[in-house]
Amino acid sequence: MDMIEIKKGAKYTVVSGSGDGKPMTTEGEYIGYAILGEEGSLVFRINDGNKNKLRLIPISSIAYIDFDEANLIAKDKNSDRDKTTYIV
Repeated sequence: MDMIEIKKGAKYTVVSGSGDGKPMTTEGEYIGYAILGEEGSLVFRINDGNKNKLRLIPISSIAYIDFDEANLIAKDKNSDRDKTTYIV
């Protein structure tokens, strides 16, 4: 099975958990991966009114990510894994 990598700079819709028990939907540009405390997070640039903000979404809170095939890269699972973060 190929590994799937989401593209930096591409737009995605992420549905994740929130503190109030309702799902939170984030639409934005994927910037990269960051560590939040001891947990990995995906970082998105979002437009909040007239301001651009960065949003860190902890991996464990993600319910799903919507994207089309134009916004993903399939790679052989044995290729250079140390250079990128994959979502399997």
